[in-house]
Amino acid sequence: MRFVRIGRGTHQREARHTGFDRFATLFKRLGATQVLAWTSAAIATLGLAACGSSEGGAKQLKFTLTDQGCSPEHASVAAGPVTFFVTNGGTSHTTELELRSSSGYVLGERENLVAGLSGSFSLDLQPGTYVLACPSTANLTLGKLTVTGKPHPETGPSEVLLKTAVLQYRTYVEGQTEALLAGVRRFATAIEQGNIAEAKRLFGPVRSHYEAIEPVASSFPGLDADIDARIDAPTVNGDTAKWFGFHHIEQLMWVGHTLHGATPLANRLLSDAERLNQQVPSLPLAPEQLINGSVELLNEIVNVKISGEEDRYSHTDLSDFQANLLGARKAFEYVRPTLERTGSITLADTIARELAAVQVELNAYRRNTALGFALYSALSQTDKKRIAQQVGNAAQSLSEVALKITEGK
Repeated sequence: MRFVRIGRGTHQREARHTGFDRFATLFKRLGATQVLAWTSAAIATLGLAACGSSEGGAKQLKFTLTDQGCSPEHASVAAGPVTFFVTNGGTSHTTELELRSSSGYVLGERENLVAGLSGSFSLDLQPGTYVLACPSTANLTLGKLTVTGKPHPETGPSEVLLKTAVLQYRTYVEGQTEALLAGVRRFATAIEQGNIAEAKRLFGPVRSHYEAIEPVASSFPGLDADIDARIDAPTVNGDTAKWFGFHHIEQLMWVGHTLHGATPLANRLLSDAERLNQQVPSLPLAPEQLINGSVELLNEIVNVKISGEEDRYSHTDLSDFQANLLGARKAFEYVRPTLERTGSITLADTIARELAAVQVELNAYRRNTALGFALYSALSQTDKKRIAQQVGNAAQSLSEVALKITEGK
């Protein structure tokens, strides 16, 4: 999830976790009450109108996900801090709402909202026209958000702290993309040489660099689908001729026990990693996006990855969890000074404690292997439930931060 994303035609990522059957399975495995609490960062009873109401200083917009996309498709609100409340009205076709800039970058989003769930995200918006995007399995509905009023200044101590946070996070992301590119080069070389043992050894560690910045990587058209789509993604829809990236190679190695046909996939993956590394430095980032993306990273663990479907062939999921946690923790560490300056010291301490608890939980499964963790297939349902509990707690608390920092500017 997640952070800033550019429009992607059909939304490959959401097909990974849409539909009542998958969510029903999660209910059975982990408990309905806990799943509802964890996956909805902000549960609320929401209406259909998006009318820019205000409570506690921030304006509020409310949307409902339907089979056709978002309702309403058009809305307006005054400039300043805005909280977007999104609820799934009972559809299995649409599971997220994105707010995009006029140039196509996703500024904020709430995803993984299957039927019965609600969630929110907050942004500080300047006057202008924005795009409301609700990708569904059938189409991509594009609406319009008009932000009225005069531009508000972004100066002062908090703004300086936030700009510093963005610079720090950008440095972190660029480091991860460079490491990803270097790792993919080694991965592609092993595949070209026919060394399946080495390619398997590299798979999890190399992918971890992508997972650590996945929301940012997803910002570029088509890259997320090419790099990280699974066989059941809308862009693939079971057609292996349209399936590229890590997971197709994973399937060949662990299910087919072969590298036959993997070299073209590895070469394309290397080209995509090079393109990502080149484009990341010029990607616009905003402070709220750091936190909104972190929440989505953690929510994806609870909503999707906890079932083991992400790395379904190799069972290297715990490496993904660790990378997702790293990305969320870095973003929080960088914005923490601003959060504490708003007076939310208790919240900051709570989040730090809950993120540390997730790390302690994951440390229990560390192993002296190239992957660094036990295979996910070795975990019991009780183990998975405990991980989901800790991650869910952190995501719930972290979801409060974006609004705090936008109001505190």
